[in-house]
Amino acid sequence: MLQISTEPVSVIIHPSQFPAAVAEQLRESLRTRRMNHKFHYDTPRQATAWLRVHEAYSPARRDAECGEMYSRAFAAVAKRLAGVGDLDVVSLGAGGGQKDALLLHALLAGNPAVRCRYVPVDVSAGLSLVSRSAAIEAGVPATNCFPMVMDLAVEPDWAGALRGVTRAGVRRVICFFGMLPNFESEWVFPRLAQMLGPEDVLLVSANLAPGPSYAAGVAQVRPQYDNELTHEWLLTSLLNVGVERGDGAVSLGIEEWPSGSELLRLKGEFTFTKARTVRCEGEDFSFATGERFQLFFSYRHTPEILTALFQQQEMRIADAWINQARDEGLFRATTATD
Repeated sequence: MLQISTEPVSVIIHPSQFPAAVAEQLRESLRTRRMNHKFHYDTPRQATAWLRVHEAYSPARRDAECGEMYSRAFAAVAKRLAGVGDLDVVSLGAGGGQKDALLLHALLAGNPAVRCRYVPVDVSAGLSLVSRSAAIEAGVPATNCFPMVMDLAVEPDWAGALRGVTRAGVRRVICFFGMLPNFESEWVFPRLAQMLGPEDVLLVSANLAPGPSYAAGVAQVRPQYDNELTHEWLLTSLLNVGVERGDGAVSLGIEEWPSGSELLRLKGEFTFTKARTVRCEGEDFSFATGERFQLFFSYRHTPEILTALFQQQEMRIADAWINQARDEGLFRATTATD
């Protein structure tokens, strides 16, 4: 169990999370009828609700073999980094930090002399602090933890934003756990490539479509998203801006996006069954009966799809660990010349 801190903690707030920027991002979500995913984690209550969804449906939490797969992978990474003196572990989208803590424990156990700095980056201040606590429990000194609140979906220069937090010339482990499904590939892969130095380790987890048929595999995992607990979590973002529970309903489907890409994603929508006007951040927003509002999407990949997406950015998959159910994988990516 995590210890309750009684000391103040410094948190780095990136400009993407300044109040004026967040207000405009919320207005833009309502204008475009596409919710920025950050607003599903906006309050402590929402962050807690997400953690409940994660505990109930994530393969990493529900599948014991999946957890063992991560342990094997992290042990291999720790062995690869044995003897490194200084190491920065940067977690992009740290969430609750469970996987980060496993990795940090493996790194410290494999190299007790390592001087490790941990930078959990998340859109939620609450989750960045939960990750910090998990890292401290894993053995990272509190003075070496630098929680950062940033919206990866709106900041175009991830490497630049982190330049003042990570140490120049220090080898890095860059973690991107549980985030890949919620980004368009044309946005996320160039930024991961920009982050990756020749000596760095990039670890990317992916939700996979199991089985020989991509489409059938995506349909197979649909119940992980199409359930009451997830629907309620997604609905809260609209309730927070004045939409009422009886104004419509949440549904979840599967679509190819972008059209013609052959990439499939699960998409959650709210369909209005009655008209509603809400006032949010000084602006009125009217929704008509029958109108649909995109709340959420989550891509599913296969190892072959990921190989191609990495190659487009002159990266390659150097190691892959996939659980027996083949619905979750962890990939170590490097520059193509490594």
